[in-house]
Amino acid sequence: MKSVLKIIAVVISFAAASCADANKTSPDGIRTTVIDQAVLDSATVLVVDSTDQRFALITDANTMLVYQDSLLIVSHSEQVYGEPIISLYDRGNPLRRLANYIPRGSDTDEMVACRIHIAGDKLFVSDCYYTGRYCTIPLRQPLPPADELRLSVSGVEERGVAIAPFRDGLLVENPQCFSDDEAGIHNDVPRLLHFRNGRCLNPHEPVTYQVADVNTGADIHYNESCERICFVSHRQPLVEFYDDSLRLVHSLTLQSDDLQKIHIGKPQTTMHQRHSRGETGRGISATFDQTQRVVGAGSQLHAFLCSAANDKHIYLVYCGKLFGYDYHTFPSYILVLDWDGNLVDTYRYDRWIQAISPSQTPGKFYLTVYADDDCNSARMKLVKVIPLLSEETDSLAYENKDTVR
Repeated sequence: MKSVLKIIAVVISFAAASCADANKTSPDGIRTTVIDQAVLDSATVLVVDSTDQRFALITDANTMLVYQDSLLIVSHSEQVYGEPIISLYDRGNPLRRLANYIPRGSDTDEMVACRIHIAGDKLFVSDCYYTGRYCTIPLRQPLPPADELRLSVSGVEERGVAIAPFRDGLLVENPQCFSDDEAGIHNDVPRLLHFRNGRCLNPHEPVTYQVADVNTGADIHYNESCERICFVSHRQPLVEFYDDSLRLVHSLTLQSDDLQKIHIGKPQTTMHQRHSRGETGRGISATFDQTQRVVGAGSQLHAFLCSAANDKHIYLVYCGKLFGYDYHTFPSYILVLDWDGNLVDTYRYDRWIQAISPSQTPGKFYLTVYADDDCNSARMKLVKVIPLLSEETDSLAYENKDTVR
């Protein structure tokens, strides 16, 4: 047993050294890191904790998150107007529903669809697909009454982009920030847009290549105490760290043999409207230019599937494979980083991970995964996973304790 663990330790040390050797810093102070396959190959395997089966009764969930091992948050999959989109449960045994929030619909204080993520001690909910509304729900009990919850309008026009709370406004993914040397595309525009009161504070000029079709999808996390922002791409094997002035400080990529192929359309005349406010009131101005739409020319790359963050770490779920009909069974890797972008741990689970919540116990996670191997089934379930070597490690620790005595 000891010899096996020593071999594993050597492999992990080699992988960490390989990652460290890939670190570089540019003259303008931007650090770049490339994580190679050896790091993923050395990941600790995770298995389902068979002693925790309390989540089996949740059958209509799209996403499930767990806050501090105690509160279960469910985003419902049933498309029934007027029914709540979000439900919160006490994670006791059995589960006890504590509150329902946000009716499904298009009226005021309703959402048609939503994305959820835990930001500190609050749940951030946004409908970036239809209504453009968002809100935060405090998670520390007592929970706020549902009828006191008010939704705000983001003002974001791009569909499906990532949105996160930032200072007194929002950070928004800019899907037009994209580069492809082979295709000659260099959209040198801000990665992150800062919105306040429904208005973008750092707008950019229109781009020639419209790349939203191949570049929309990300997560954004903000740590106020560290003054760091983490951008996680779903479409590229890319993670970026910014300071709270939105200046790029660290870019992290993973080596990948699979890349999505793209097709560039013919130039077309595009009208861009701008809303302005002058002495005579509000108005709209328009400009015309030639743009080219960029679309996928093959299977989509699934880079980072999801992520989570707390005050110490960021948890990235990486797939790195092109879409296939058996994607439910694609293995996933969990990369744990600190807020400086340093790799702390790596884990592997043999399923596609839809959402992740870290336990307060290091190395243990709550995962939303597909319940069936059949790719035609969208049924989800929540599992708690633990390291495969945990029992062996405990046994070794007990053995060492006896030796000391």
